Amino acid sequence: MSKIEDSKTQGKTIHIECSQCKANTNHSVERALDWSDFHEGPDIHVWSTYQIVRCNGCDTLSFRLVESNSEDLEYNDVCETVAAQTEKIYPERTKRSMADELYLRDDVYDIPEIIQAIYRETLSAVQHDLPTLAGIGIRAVIEATCQNLEAKKRNLADKIDELVRMSLLTPAGSEILHGIRLLGNDAAHEMKAPTTKQIIAAIKVIDHLLLGVYVLPQEASVLPKPVKKTAKKKTKAKRKSRKMEGDR
Repeated sequence: MSKIEDSKTQGKTIHIECSQCKANTNHSVERALDWSDFHEGPDIHVWSTYQIVRCNGCDTLSFRLVESNSEDLEYNDVCETVAAQTEKIYPERTKRSMADELYLRDDVYDIPEIIQAIYRETLSAVQHDLPTLAGIGIRAVIEATCQNLEAKKRNLADKIDELVRMSLLTPAGSEILHGIRLLGNDAAHEMKAPTTKQIIAAIKVIDHLLLGVYVLPQEASVLPKPVKKTAKKKTKAKRKSRKMEGDR
């Protein structure tokens, strides 16, 4: 039979993200209730804590729900077995930190249309916390870029190496792209989701690649062109030759 009672968390301070401050801040638990139940047969205990919390910085109110059960166990910092907890906060916090730091959000129009489309879909997967799809999308951006640059090898690994021979990529850059390729392969073939840090690093590398290949050459087209040194040498040689002929 279920039971509802006042929670010991009432009056405590917790550290969660504030929807207004857009950062993790201290929140006071203004009101809290604990709910528990026991399911006979499978003998499962379930617990929930319902809280109204207030940001100590801006006084914005939120609702927080923490749930756990006796079947979902994990180890704590001192290797004790405890029930795992899931947390839900309302209004929901949007995942904006990764996508907001990307370099190409304003310059994506300078990139070929097919790469734009895949890039935007990948950002959408990042923003909606879909790491496996984000990993697949990251690999697809590299694949589409190689095809657009007319790398003609059969598989992506060879296409990346071909970009080095085409002087479109440095050997060090190719090693980094191979790492992103492997990350995408794990997501596509092994259903292994990349970590948040891996996604951030991969997106930033792709941003630099697309900036270097597409955006910067277009931006630099308005800059003065330096005179080639070989042309200067030829001009001096011609002048010297004419002078020698005149001396004769």
